[in-house]
Amino acid sequence: MEKLTFRQKVDGFFKFLWNSEKKEVLGRTGRSWAEIGAFYLVFYTVLAAFFAATIAGFYQTIDDDYPKLQGDSSLLKANPGMGYGPMPDIETTLIHVTKEGRKSYVDHINKMLADYNQTNLDNTDCSRINSTRPNEPISCEVNFKELTKNCNEENGYGFLDGKPCILLKLNRIFGWEPQVWTPAEAQGVRAIPDAIKHHYTDDRIWIDCHGENPADNDNLGPLEYSPQQGFPKAFYPFKNQKDYRSPLVFVKFNNFTSHLGFMIECKALAKNIEVDRAEKEGSVHFELLIDV
Repeated sequence: MEKLTFRQKVDGFFKFLWNSEKKEVLGRTGRSWAEIGAFYLVFYTVLAAFFAATIAGFYQTIDDDYPKLQGDSSLLKANPGMGYGPMPDIETTLIHVTKEGRKSYVDHINKMLADYNQTNLDNTDCSRINSTRPNEPISCEVNFKELTKNCNEENGYGFLDGKPCILLKLNRIFGWEPQVWTPAEAQGVRAIPDAIKHHYTDDRIWIDCHGENPADNDNLGPLEYSPQQGFPKAFYPFKNQKDYRSPLVFVKFNNFTSHLGFMIECKALAKNIEVDRAEKEGSVHFELLIDV
């Protein structure tokens, strides 16, 4: 077979681009290009119309204010989890406070509180309400002054003087309402510590923070909760109210032993909150080590 020269290859390429003898462009006549163009125009028009109809049908099944799947049908299965801060590094549950690194913890808590330190929110004071607020469409006010009374940016949220403050939050579930025990029922519930039973009230979801091991509890010291030890019932249910802010609780470790690592668990206590460590439901776990 005779090898083509470079000139012949170039001529062949240009002939492929435009064949003056057959009136072809890229190997196709004008009629052929028109037919294939019409085919793909119709094909992609039908495809786009089908996609648009699918999206339109999907939007007919959802609401801007209410999730389609609620309760046990939702991914959260009506069992809220808990979150905590500071946690600037999502790869670890260790809060290791050093002189060089404590600024990152302060910055992270400031970021978590940024949406709460506002004066133009449309909500109401629910501090005197024991259960569901009378006007459900209006969200409850988080008293920022009370929340940050003992743990605030001025004292570095306790990280500056070795008395760290951890911020706790119960994850939102649309329409979920806590079912709490009455004071009489609470006395027979094993999950509620005796220290809480002595002053238990049914106006909140109580929180119990403790060391996971006996040695942790022995060296942990007393804990201080602010503005209260739990999440008030009046904040529930969450139904996408305007300016809604989830209730927050600071737990402060006042007599924390430095240079000693602690494994800590905080649980939310209610009838319809199931604690599952593996699924991270109803509680949070973190390690705390202060080296300052």
